[in-house]
Amino acid sequence: MKIKYLLAVSTAALIASGSAHAADIVHASEPIVSASAFDWDGFYAGGQVGGSWARVEGDIVDGTSVKEKLNGFIGGLYAGYNFDAGNNVIFGADTDFAWGNVRGSFSKDDVEYSVEQKWVGSTRLRAGYAVDRFLPYIAGGVAYGNISGSIRDVDAEESSKKDKTQAGWTLGVGVDYAMTDSIFLRAEYRYTDLGKKVYYISDIDADTRIKYNSDDFRIGVAYKF
Repeated sequence: MKIKYLLAVSTAALIASGSAHAADIVHASEPIVSASAFDWDGFYAGGQVGGSWARVEGDIVDGTSVKEKLNGFIGGLYAGYNFDAGNNVIFGADTDFAWGNVRGSFSKDDVEYSVEQKWVGSTRLRAGYAVDRFLPYIAGGVAYGNISGSIRDVDAEESSKKDKTQAGWTLGVGVDYAMTDSIFLRAEYRYTDLGKKVYYISDIDADTRIKYNSDDFRIGVAYKF
């Protein structure tokens, strides 16, 4: 009887020890849950403001040429879509439209010139690398804007004003930061070249070729759907 009792006690102890060891193995094999990265995938839309520093080159058919700098405030809207390609790589498409008071005036040889950018927009492709809630990116594409040019001949007391839509290209870098799961901020620099356009000023029978390019710094806030 004593031997049977000792065997029963030993068996129970082994079973209890094995159960405890098995429980330790189960707990040890449980995966460690880490915080998930921010999901950049999807549509977004928002507003932006900033400053524009532009350079204008004007060539008159008779040989007169002018170069001048102008600057001003811009503000507008933007929208786009981000696609998560995996491994933190984000591709996207972005479009924007801005109005402003980017203007400047100058004179040469008794002729006064005035140039103003009324509005500017772009449609771009983006590529970025996400670091959780930060998304640094590069972007480039087509740019377009309405440029108004006026000429006044002081001696002849004649003046005329024309405006045209010019098209070109833009390239920039920036970073988005997600404040919440739906709201993110943006800071961006971009260079824009709207090419050269011929403006015929019929009142004074002269052609003016206006070349326009600018450096923009913009900040914005957007809602991610």
